[in-house]
Amino acid sequence: MANSNMKKNPLSGIGRVYTFTLKQMCAAKGWLISTILIGALLLLGIPLILFISSAKSDDSDSDDKARIRTVFVCDETDGTADYSVLSQGEKYKDVKYQTFGGMNDAISAITDKNSTVILRVTKPDSTIMLTVYLPEDSDISRSKASSFADYAQESFAAVLMQKAELTPEHIMLLSMPVSTSASELKLDAAKDDEEENILVKVLSILLPFLMLMLVYMMVVLYGASMANSVMLEKNSKLVETVLTAVNPVALMGGKLFATATAAILQILIWIGCGIGGAIGGVFFAKQIVPETQSSAVQSVSQVIDNSEIFSLSGILLAIVILALGFLLYLSLGAIAGALASKAEDLSKTNVVFILVLIISFFMCMGSPGEAEKTDSMISSAVWIRYFPFTALLVNPSELMLGKSSMLTAFLSIAIMILTVALIVYLAAGIYRMLLFYRGNPPTPAKLLAMRKDSKQKKHTDAE
Repeated sequence: MANSNMKKNPLSGIGRVYTFTLKQMCAAKGWLISTILIGALLLLGIPLILFISSAKSDDSDSDDKARIRTVFVCDETDGTADYSVLSQGEKYKDVKYQTFGGMNDAISAITDKNSTVILRVTKPDSTIMLTVYLPEDSDISRSKASSFADYAQESFAAVLMQKAELTPEHIMLLSMPVSTSASELKLDAAKDDEEENILVKVLSILLPFLMLMLVYMMVVLYGASMANSVMLEKNSKLVETVLTAVNPVALMGGKLFATATAAILQILIWIGCGIGGAIGGVFFAKQIVPETQSSAVQSVSQVIDNSEIFSLSGILLAIVILALGFLLYLSLGAIAGALASKAEDLSKTNVVFILVLIISFFMCMGSPGEAEKTDSMISSAVWIRYFPFTALLVNPSELMLGKSSMLTAFLSIAIMILTVALIVYLAAGIYRMLLFYRGNPPTPAKLLAMRKDSKQKKHTDAE
């Protein structure tokens, strides 16, 4: 009866296979040790690295000649104020403030690029905006400019009190939110507001590369594990008993879904530990060294403060694409395992998915000239966003940064689902056809011949 139901519904029993395989994988010592060990390293190692970086930066700061000594103030808001009140802080007590009527006047007055910055005060909407500009080719680091911007934000209430003159009409200025940013000063001050977001630019280069490497390593690791599991199961004495209750399609599908779930779960745990380590590391570094000039701390802090650059819907879709992508490559690993009769054969058959992965990896990489124009290591070719084997490597990072449209994401997902279904069905067919085959891995031509013979035999038996 079970066998009859299996023939009618090839997916019958896939849930049981999925549950059993997932429990086995997550309970395996290797999976648990690697997940916990790497998670702990991220959770504790990142704060340690940021603290060491912060401490070193603090030790070397006193010997750094390029320090902020003069601030040219360009106040474009209503009211007047004496910005020397910002000198009340211990670190910036020796800083001199000069007020100018416009940015061009302030730029023209700069004589010492290594000690002067411009503090521009604007009111774009209902928010006071403080922007610290560095002169071009200045030796003052961006982290020092960001540190001063943070200090100015914290101390700006004293300036607002002067502007308000403590009258009822102006006292509301004290409750206005203040945001800051640091930017390199360009020759044309009129184009300052059109500058590219440096943070997004850096992440656009770094994040896709990190995703490429992470996916590459995980696919190689889990793909080889999948191939070995299928090969061992095929040689098991219990395989005949299993196949009387579960169709090969359900068997392959359940194992693939379970393996992909374990991989995605492991990645999410590591990402969560990494985010927790980054947030905790910045917090403790600033608590221990409040005025740290560490570029690492400032960079991570800037990413955390500007977390809105990441798209929540894009992150969710990226997870879906990652899961489907793993299924895609794992199904190739299943084909590699189905082709192998013994462990020695896996070194030959694993070429199936490793070669596809390597070729896909290089397809995603843009040329040096293209990278210089687009500020990204990823190729700008449209087709790699839809081709299932490259979509896994490219789309997740672009969706997270909001650089890819929802239409592209959904079309890519639909294509990947169809491709996964096709390859799973193909893997199940090869698994069933080579179940009792013992010998060297067959060539594609031999597989086709075996498939043809199998069909003819079924036709003869039916007659």
